[in-house]
Amino acid sequence: MNTLSPILDITEYHLPLDLSQVFGNKSEVVLEIGSGDGYFLIETARRKEDWNFVGIEIKGKRFRKAVRIAEREKIKNIKFLLMDARIAIEEVFSLNTFVEVYINFPDPWPKERHKKHRIINSDFLEKLSRIMKPQGILEIASDHEEYISYTLDVLDRITVFKPVFPPPGYASSLANRAKTKYEMEFKQKGREIYYLRFVKTAQP
Repeated sequence: MNTLSPILDITEYHLPLDLSQVFGNKSEVVLEIGSGDGYFLIETARRKEDWNFVGIEIKGKRFRKAVRIAEREKIKNIKFLLMDARIAIEEVFSLNTFVEVYINFPDPWPKERHKKHRIINSDFLEKLSRIMKPQGILEIASDHEEYISYTLDVLDRITVFKPVFPPPGYASSLANRAKTKYEMEFKQKGREIYYLRFVKTAQP
């Protein structure tokens, strides 16, 4: 088992994963769902060298780019998994694993007939909560106002998470947060970014 490679090859381990075996330590672990080319997660991992980070990405080209960057910059506390996140959260990770989870700029699928494809829904969030630690933080960022309203409604219905921000439930900026490439592009164009932060307060 290669604890130095940024690639998480789950065929080398028994499932569900014990990430202390994967990383070779028992530090806190952070998850990013849809990690893209790894820009956000690598920067966050660089800032918190005493924590571990896992990124899940379904697109091979983006996954390979993230791996190359992590290798080039010798980031030791990060792993990338090429997999559908819906499957990963249900089958790969152990209960009560992650202290923080990030979902940055998920595809909003804005057309009514496509909304069924949105990754954020009640079933997904309840399964996600199982692999999060008690009082774990879920943070979601989007530039799509309707998607944010939809996400707030879903989180309110499942009652597993409680909002950190007061009404309307989102922040327009967060200090000291690493930025994704999408985020930097959107801000240069003057588009508003919405940030949600929730804490896990119950088991589903």
